[in-house]
Amino acid sequence: MITPSGRDGADRTELFQVDLRGVVEILSQHLCSGPRVFLRELLQNARDALVARAWLGEDGGPGGVRVVVEDGAVVVSDDGVGLTAEEMRTLLATIGASSKRTDLERAREDFLGRFGIGLLSCFLIGDTVEVVSRSARTPEAATVRWVGSSDGTYTITEAAEPLPRPGSRVAVRPRPEEERWVQPRRLVRLARRFAEYLDVPVDVFDAAGEPTRVSGATPPEDLDPESAARRCDAAFGFDPLTTVRIDVPLLGVRGVAFISPRRSTAARRAGDVVYSHGMLVAEDNTQLAPEWAYFARMIIDAGTLPLTASRESLQDTKLTQEAAEVVGARIREHIEALAHSHPDTFRRFVAAHAVGLRAMALTDESMFAFMYDHVRFNTSRGERTLRELVEGTEDEAPTRVIHEVLLPGQFRALAPLARHQGMVLVDASHVHEPQILARLAESEIDVRVRHLNLETLVQAASPADDRGLAASLGRMVADALPGCEALVVDLGVSSVAALELAGDDGWDPEDSEPDGWGPVFSAAAGPLAPTGPRLVLNVASPVVRALGGELPAEVARHTVRALHILGRLHTGRPLGDDDQTLLGESLGTLVTAAASPRTAG
Repeated sequence: MITPSGRDGADRTELFQVDLRGVVEILSQHLCSGPRVFLRELLQNARDALVARAWLGEDGGPGGVRVVVEDGAVVVSDDGVGLTAEEMRTLLATIGASSKRTDLERAREDFLGRFGIGLLSCFLIGDTVEVVSRSARTPEAATVRWVGSSDGTYTITEAAEPLPRPGSRVAVRPRPEEERWVQPRRLVRLARRFAEYLDVPVDVFDAAGEPTRVSGATPPEDLDPESAARRCDAAFGFDPLTTVRIDVPLLGVRGVAFISPRRSTAARRAGDVVYSHGMLVAEDNTQLAPEWAYFARMIIDAGTLPLTASRESLQDTKLTQEAAEVVGARIREHIEALAHSHPDTFRRFVAAHAVGLRAMALTDESMFAFMYDHVRFNTSRGERTLRELVEGTEDEAPTRVIHEVLLPGQFRALAPLARHQGMVLVDASHVHEPQILARLAESEIDVRVRHLNLETLVQAASPADDRGLAASLGRMVADALPGCEALVVDLGVSSVAALELAGDDGWDPEDSEPDGWGPVFSAAAGPLAPTGPRLVLNVASPVVRALGGELPAEVARHTVRALHILGRLHTGRPLGDDDQTLLGESLGTLVTAAASPRTAG
């Protein structure tokens, strides 16, 4: 006869060593995601019992876990190590006794859960839980029966019917409002969801006694690429651009990261499907990869990393953080390798995630380094990475000064001029690009980043060779734009007809580049001390040269005004109402003159 300790040696009702009602409330409201976790906890305990049985070094029999509905109760049985009466008191009714765990509990890192908390989860759906168990530690061990109640009491007695072999049988009868959990089809779906990759056989039996094996699926990291892609589509809803095998041997972390082909702004990283020794932990966990890896979704086993009390997430320990860093490094190495092994895939990756990569580079050092090496910017040299600009290529010299413009139209207009003058101009009109360039300027990389000053372009130009044309154009500007000074230069390219230099902009020739333009214009126009706007006319442009021909005065006047508006657009400043009105009038005059050349002027 199995008896609890007591003076009279008789069976008696005993109390849990906690406030059970309070613990169940904590489980339901704060720790567990819902009542369904009762099945996961029972499967975890059964699996741990099988592992412990294997450690005894004997034949453990079938070594499986069975789930069946009997007389309205969910029954989970196993062929594991089993329990004695004393172990039942220690493991099933004592919560939080981690400082005095037995060898059975300690069980190194191979145990998924703890009997006490796991069993208490059954009270989320029922008011009583029955455990019938026979220990494998003693050949003639008795079969003992433990019955716990939601009122905080339990009893331990010798079972009326002994188990034929060591192991345990746990039965929980749901309350009427929780009867959905005794439907075999629901149990199959739920057990497969939890135990799909579990390393022991788990069978769920239907009403006819036919089993459905729900465990033992091939982990994603062991699948062929096509099968892994199908698994990704089933889990996350996309066909991966590429897959990354994850293996952290020291921690037992293994899995696959799937790289999404979808464009994203990296607002937040979506979660991963995380297992522990094959048992589902969470389907939206974000702890095992860095935040910058927003483009990756993982199916991954956390190995020996410790779980929280709810076992629905990982403890936020240094080991967990280090594992995430290793996983992130592996993802980055794989992506970088694509640049050489599969350049088309790499280009698709960068095209899909350029915005997000730039966003993450603002706060993450490793992603900034990745972006510096691989993300291309639109520049006056063509599409180049920042590293290619700074360090040069086989055909291009390194640069130590990068100029940026913030409007795409301005970049398109000025890029040919910058290229002609050997300047590096970057289109920083896309989201995050100005901040990226600012971070580049603040880094230890030997490069300066400046917002483009049109003076910088003009200062490198040559004076117009035709002094007569220059003088004529000056008079036209004075007539059409009173108060605006004319600068007539040769910019060397025909695509830019005019530029406007705003007045009172604080420009100082002594503050220009070392090879500044002060001497260039001093010979032709003397020192400049700008106080008003200046219209720069480019004699390399056919439109500007045509102004030197015999044009009606009105046509010449409106052509100068139109060039002035065009030059203002190149500054990146928006047009005011007066500018738009003037542009409309000028275009009307020019079109009329072209249609009726004999009557114009």
